[in-house]
Amino acid sequence: MERLKSLDPPHKGLRNALCKLALIAGKTNYASATSVERLQLVATEVFHLLSDHTATENKFILAPLEKVNPSFTKGYYAHHLEIERIEQQLLDRIMSLKGQQTNDLGHQLYLDICQFQSYYLEHINEEDVTLEAEMQKHFTDEELMQHQVAIMGEMSFETLLLWFKYIVPARRPAENAQVLTGFKSAVPEVAFNAVIEIIKNEVSEEELHEILSMIK
Repeated sequence: MERLKSLDPPHKGLRNALCKLALIAGKTNYASATSVERLQLVATEVFHLLSDHTATENKFILAPLEKVNPSFTKGYYAHHLEIERIEQQLLDRIMSLKGQQTNDLGHQLYLDICQFQSYYLEHINEEDVTLEAEMQKHFTDEELMQHQVAIMGEMSFETLLLWFKYIVPARRPAENAQVLTGFKSAVPEVAFNAVIEIIKNEVSEEELHEILSMIK
């Protein structure tokens, strides 16, 4: 029987987000204010999701696991602190740009973003194998789902929209339809429509139609 994978949605979304950040950073004209502003907009979204995920994982993944297997989680907390430090340094550098820098300087920033991307992907790859298995070992799917409900309950609607923006293009239509069916039944119509408007710009018309056709 397939088990619920708590880390799959956010990690797929973050892989998508980091790829987009690296892509934009690689083609930004660092001597152009307009081009730099586009990079800063994407960076603001991506680093917000990264920060939100770390906080969520600490509270709703690691904290429950710590109660049943305290020795397992220590390294994850330490790694998260190091990741947060690097994230803040990168975001500060990106947001300090004025569109008056050389493209040589921008190239170094691009390389540093790519280096962080590699570092972060290695981190979540390990979590997808080891941390996910440990969660499934100690918690039932029903308990894991309760964690997900608690996460959604604390999240602002703006942050939720941002997660949908990056997660939906990174998952199978059937997976997206399942999540959106539950979401539709739990929120006002205006909230559901706002999500659909967000994802319209992120997936093909064909994929969107496939998702919508499966929503009950």
